[in-house]
Amino acid sequence: MAMIDAPPQPSATAMQAASEWFGRLAKFLRTNPVIFTGLLILLFFAMMALLAPLLFVDPARVNPLQRLRPPSLAHPFGTDQIGRSTLSRTFNGTAISLTVGALVTLVTVVFGLLIGLVAGFVRWLDGIVMRVMDGMMAIPGILLAIALMSLFGAGVRNVIVAIAIAEIPRMARIVRSSVLVIREQPYVEAAIAGGTRTPRLLAQHILPNVTAPVIVQATYVFASAMIVESVLSFLGAGTPPTIPSWGNMLAEARAFMQRAPWMIAFPGVALALLVLTVNVLGDALRDAIDPKLARQIRA
Repeated sequence: MAMIDAPPQPSATAMQAASEWFGRLAKFLRTNPVIFTGLLILLFFAMMALLAPLLFVDPARVNPLQRLRPPSLAHPFGTDQIGRSTLSRTFNGTAISLTVGALVTLVTVVFGLLIGLVAGFVRWLDGIVMRVMDGMMAIPGILLAIALMSLFGAGVRNVIVAIAIAEIPRMARIVRSSVLVIREQPYVEAAIAGGTRTPRLLAQHILPNVTAPVIVQATYVFASAMIVESVLSFLGAGTPPTIPSWGNMLAEARAFMQRAPWMIAFPGVALALLVLTVNVLGDALRDAIDPKLARQIRA
């Protein structure tokens, strides 16, 4: 009778490595309460973005008989001018802000790193690439985003592209400035003299040493992208009115600010809390990753 092979079990070495990794992570979070708190708040917003369609009523559901109702047990965040739940719209709008912020940050970090590494390490390309970046930075980011949105139309994808184009030059300049300092260090010169190829040199010696400034700038980009998206939606050039977003909610609440202040208070507080959390988390991560730089800044 043929024997049936038992499914492969994870090796003791792999389980031990995973246990050690989780132990280091738990110790890191215990010694950095600011990071732990910031991650908890971000996790809360992320869970609300995922679960809001299941937990709350349809944000587009209209009930004229319940229009402009103040916060109560039936409507904890009140209702808007056509009877829609402000609670449902606020938490459903979280998904738009987090999606735009995360994707803009991803695009900005990837392209900013590539451009900054090339400009900082390849000397003959430095002047050409940086002059292009300077030209892009000469245009105010919000005006560039509005111009692109007017050309290609409103939509989440166009919002992401428009904001990322304005943020990439800033990330590239920060990476380039760090590379210009790092490439003059003795260990980099020794690696070059030893025949280390450029891709390996960038991956092993340059890239790890630009992590701290990139993390700080990435958190700024994340927060800035959420603000710019809200501004564009507030001006009518961002996400369509049919999609609940904090910018759209703030724009609609202008006419009812005195009569129904909850319409502007709850999405405004949510946006401010999320932006503040991302910025504080970025500073705390920078301090934890590069404590020497943190001591220099405090001094």
